[in-house]
Amino acid sequence: MTITKTKGSKTIENKKARIALKILTYFISILIVFVFLLSFLPGLKYWSWEFFSSFPKDQMTGGGIFPAILGSILLTAVSLVIAVPLGIFLGIVLSEYNLSYIKFAVTILSGIPSVVFGLFGLGLFCITMNMRTSILAGGLTLSLMVLPVISSAVYEVMRAIPRELREAAYALGARKSEVIFDMLVPAVRNSIITVSFVSAGRVIGETAPLILTAAVFYATNLPRDLFSPVMTLPTHVYYLAAAYGTKARWMAEGSASILILFVILVYTIAFMFRREKK
Repeated sequence: MTITKTKGSKTIENKKARIALKILTYFISILIVFVFLLSFLPGLKYWSWEFFSSFPKDQMTGGGIFPAILGSILLTAVSLVIAVPLGIFLGIVLSEYNLSYIKFAVTILSGIPSVVFGLFGLGLFCITMNMRTSILAGGLTLSLMVLPVISSAVYEVMRAIPRELREAAYALGARKSEVIFDMLVPAVRNSIITVSFVSAGRVIGETAPLILTAAVFYATNLPRDLFSPVMTLPTHVYYLAAAYGTKARWMAEGSASILILFVILVYTIAFMFRREKK
């Protein structure tokens, strides 16, 4: 009788805990959606072909945001081209070889604030390596920032593969490189694609590193090469809010809504690959 009562009380407590967690989940979800809508909807009324395709004018209070859109896309592409291969390689090394000191370093890097990466990129790439304020300097800085994220994710999914599969492959005479690149990496391909898009979503919204390494306040020409500075959407919004306030609020709201749309699209694609993986 006592055992039955204990089980019944535990069942009731579990139900209460599930209900409380559901309520908390719904509340947080509604709050996130509200914040997104509050930032996204005000800028929709300023969308037009001219807004997307023209340069800023009238001291940043008129025109469009085409240089900022192009700059964000270029910086995201450059950073991912550098960070994704390095992150995959580092994740494979961490999962297949016992290198605890490298794992510790990656863990520390993942907790460093983005502005510190910006200062590091300013000192190393812009000044020491004489890249100046440029797409390449910003891309390298952003790639260092997301490298721990990619490598840690690859490490986790590689470690999740059962050890028996590796042992079976070795028993059949496969070399370590064949096991890694012919069996393990294809098995986690969708996870790697997912984390790449997640990293793109983080990169495209960064501001502090780009202010120090790649972004300019006002661009009248498109970048000629990787050593040219660019405008970006997050720094554009920051500059408008800091320098003009309510005078250019409409452009800041329009730019913010485009930035949020990009982030939503990138994370939606990542979620689609994650569902396919499941």
